[in-house]
Amino acid sequence: MSSAQLTTKQIMILLCFTVFGTIFFTLPRTIMQASGHSGWVSILIGSLMVIPLLWLMTQIGSSMQEMSIIAYCLSLFGPFFGRVFGLFILVPLVFLSGISIRLVGELFVTLILPETPLEIIAIMLIVLRYYLAKGGMASIARWGEVVMPGVVVLIIIMFGLSFQKVSMERILPLLNASFMDVIKGSLAICSVFSEISVLLFIYPQIKNKSHMFKKLIWSVIIIMFLFEVIFLVTIGTFGSAYTQRLMFPVVELIKDIAIFDFIEHLESIFLALWVFINVSKGALSFYACCIGTRDLFGTKDYKELMLPISVIMFYISLLPDNIYVSIVSFEIAKGVTFCWYSLILLVIVWIAGKLKARRTANEQNT
Repeated sequence: MSSAQLTTKQIMILLCFTVFGTIFFTLPRTIMQASGHSGWVSILIGSLMVIPLLWLMTQIGSSMQEMSIIAYCLSLFGPFFGRVFGLFILVPLVFLSGISIRLVGELFVTLILPETPLEIIAIMLIVLRYYLAKGGMASIARWGEVVMPGVVVLIIIMFGLSFQKVSMERILPLLNASFMDVIKGSLAICSVFSEISVLLFIYPQIKNKSHMFKKLIWSVIIIMFLFEVIFLVTIGTFGSAYTQRLMFPVVELIKDIAIFDFIEHLESIFLALWVFINVSKGALSFYACCIGTRDLFGTKDYKELMLPISVIMFYISLLPDNIYVSIVSFEIAKGVTFCWYSLILLVIVWIAGKLKARRTANEQNT
């Protein structure tokens, strides 16, 4: 395992990109369809729901020592059952990483490259991930640091110029959904935040692991604030009915932005912003997949696995039949299941770790 090299700042940037890069352009539609105008409550509750998951991650991370999550599972459950359990952790990560390629590809094809085959865009995105991941976590983390200032500036510009078209009449009423609808939206938000669990693949490479739970909480607070602003600004601009019909509502929001009334159509700039974010997220998940597969099969170097995993992700990205299946149906299925799936797996690992620690302590005392 590589020596510790990631700073707390780098980790927070990468985790924010991991969550933000998933749902940035589709968040208002997803939450509006689930919770209506009460979506802001769903975002708040969903952010709170992820706190137990964050606590479990830090507890497991502190027990792993210099192992990744897959290697830790092998030490807990043995070579056979550990590999089986490791597959339950690794396979969803590979699948989600492949589907995220399709999401970016659909966005490109829909907005700016309608004549370009989806396969070409997928290959380009995989090459970018491959190049970053080949340099290890240090390269991915430095890329995140380089991109972050531009991301912050463009987000401030987007929100600042969008507020002028926001109407409170479109935002009201603030509460119009049933409790179950609010919870449904909260699960979608919690599932997005659950992708932070990729941290367990790179936990040994973090320099300062103290107060990691606090840092994760701050990351969630930052993302929650951005989610709330995006949701309220979008429905305040378009209203609830129109927002639900838009595939990429934030893109439409950006299209309405004009600087000095003559600089318009800024969506290409913001699309580049999102690609930078998504490349950071994609490179991290790709690296985690390679590290996990290395530990699962006992190979010496994760770089030996980069090409076959790239091919697998390429074919996964082509699985959905159309844009509706690749984005809308996927978001619905993920929103209902992924947070529970992550929680159950982490609880099992945490309990197994506690039992092993207790057994080891008893053996030392006898």
